[in-house]
Amino acid sequence: MHILISGGSVAGLTAAALLGRAGHAVTLVERSTSPRQGGVAVDVRGTALDVARSLGVYEHLIANRVTYEDRFVFVDRDGTPHAVVEPNADVYDSPGDIEISRDRVVGILADAVPDGVTKLHGYWIGDLQDEGSHVTVGIQGPDPRRERFDLVIGADGLHSNVRRLAFGAKERFARHLGLYVGVIRSCSTDLGVSDTTVYNEPGRMVMVRGNGDEQSLILGYRSSVVDYDYRDVDAHRAMLTAAFPGDAGWRFREIRDEIASSPDLYFDAVSQVVMPSWTTGRVALVGDAGYCASFFSGMGTSLAMTGAAALARALHAEATVPQALATYCTAMRPVVDAAHALAGEGAKILFPTTDDDIARRNRRYTLKV
Repeated sequence: MHILISGGSVAGLTAAALLGRAGHAVTLVERSTSPRQGGVAVDVRGTALDVARSLGVYEHLIANRVTYEDRFVFVDRDGTPHAVVEPNADVYDSPGDIEISRDRVVGILADAVPDGVTKLHGYWIGDLQDEGSHVTVGIQGPDPRRERFDLVIGADGLHSNVRRLAFGAKERFARHLGLYVGVIRSCSTDLGVSDTTVYNEPGRMVMVRGNGDEQSLILGYRSSVVDYDYRDVDAHRAMLTAAFPGDAGWRFREIRDEIASSPDLYFDAVSQVVMPSWTTGRVALVGDAGYCASFFSGMGTSLAMTGAAALARALHAEATVPQALATYCTAMRPVVDAAHALAGEGAKILFPTTDDDIARRNRRYTLKV
């Protein structure tokens, strides 16, 4: 089959690697001209590890895993530790999981994509028309063209353009969880952290992750839905600065300096994507585009890899595209539902809403001696 994949991150690259190796003619389009580099660690866990093994990249993930211990230390405003959580043991019950920087995962998966896959960086889908037997797609970029594909896969994230074109506006499917998060992938100054350190106040979270070489910063705050441009970095800086005023909180002064100076600031609402189906006609969604479980689930990367593999298996097993897409949805539904449920537990740990909630969390995960 001739397959178009939109999105060159974890979901898109996994799909391209598996489908390209299966003999399909695959074209992958990615709007950015190069992979975004830097920073925060992600987790590859559960069945995603089996996907990594099937692609022959498991040992590469192991070799590039972060060197610091996967544990969160919760401190007060003076930096005094009060609790510690070891996610793989305390939350996921899967000590074999791999924590690794996102750009390393993307690089490893990109190397796993066979040479026969056509990669178009700086390109995106402008329009698509599902005509039953195929999909006609207008591809935008330096050299615009129109092509016919047997299947279009949207692996283009929370703000998926493919989802908008084929299923409707994001607001129909995105469930805002009342939080916004900012990520600075590499801090310019030393915040004195060599582990993962978390500070909470009601409505706010600061997380600093250090690996011995550099430190990354994750900031979160509670807010009702705000109308903003998710590509407007200056607006993101203003929103984050306003959320962390004064000098009373742990490292707030240094944090505001990082917000002002970081050249690589990421900001977005914390949302889940909830859909009755991830396919329509000959269009399918994979990863965050179809079932973003949110920052608090710890499952984004794993869902992306697992979903891409489930779609590839279904296309191999079933005689027709409609049958394959139905099988894909059936296989992924319980996996997605479980990941969505995990987000609630993660939010309780990382983002308690009141002082009493913070105290309860600290008692539950008291310091281990």
